Amino acid sequence: MNRILSLVGLLLLTLSFTVLAQEEVDETLSVSPGARVLIDNMRGKVELIVHEKNEIRVVGTLDEKTEKFIFEQRGNGIHINVETPQERGFSFSSDDGGSDLKIYLPASMDIKVNGVSMDVIANEFNGGLEIRLVSGDVTVNKIKNRLLLKTVSGDIDAKDIEGDVRFETVSGDIMDIRNSSDAATYQSVSGDITSQSDSITEFTAQSVSGDIDAKIGTLRKGKMTTVSGDATLTAALNENARLEASSVSGDLTFKWEGEIHANFNLKSNAGGEITNYLTKDKAIEAEWGPSSNLEFMIGEGSADISATTVSGEITLDKN
Repeated sequence: MNRILSLVGLLLLTLSFTVLAQEEVDETLSVSPGARVLIDNMRGKVELIVHEKNEIRVVGTLDEKTEKFIFEQRGNGIHINVETPQERGFSFSSDDGGSDLKIYLPASMDIKVNGVSMDVIANEFNGGLEIRLVSGDVTVNKIKNRLLLKTVSGDIDAKDIEGDVRFETVSGDIMDIRNSSDAATYQSVSGDITSQSDSITEFTAQSVSGDIDAKIGTLRKGKMTTVSGDATLTAALNENARLEASSVSGDLTFKWEGEIHANFNLKSNAGGEITNYLTKDKAIEAEWGPSSNLEFMIGEGSADISATTVSGEITLDKN
């Protein structure tokens, strides 16, 4: 009899944990449209969706390891927190069994999201969006105002963005298409960076081993650096533009559009090459050592373009 009771107790305990693992949530909280919301979820997937109500609604399934679900107002901010036993060494190496949440918010909310192993999707917000992840992909569309996206091992995919933009990843790729911002900053270690915009005038892109491919508007201020990856910049030049670019073993390619009025100062070291298709000016080889430099002016020379490479190739061309 004791053995039977023990088995029954074990079965009931197992069923209770199964119910907890599949716990669903559907909660609503009234908010002011411009309030700030902080979302903490360790793993799984979070989708941020605009709706025309002065409230936040959280719908979906909580992480199977959830210890506590917090959805409350603290001062002027709203906190949404899926608490899991991370402090006791719980592993987030997989997002199996993680949260799957849809969060409906007013478009003007100022949103901050933190996570470890999860994907985030957000569309059509205009109050500011900040996402910081360790492992996971970020997909955003039609975001306005301030936008900061950081993920260590995930990809960043952005379309139709407008505002103050900064994207950072370590091993993931960055794809930014139809950006309507004036300025954008991109950082990646081993991932590729792709930027397409008709309006960006201030541009910063840094990569270690990934490639950079950027087609932007009329450049006013820029910085582009890469170590072993190749970098290509296609842009028109503001009459007072300033650009600094450098590479170690990667190639630098510049394709200029429209009229050019600029001073060019190009240097190569350790066997690098300089190829100039803009004018007949040729690089001058150093008397000692495998280095060369090229300085020349086009038009009024009001813009300044400088580029250096160590064992890579610098190419100047018209698009």
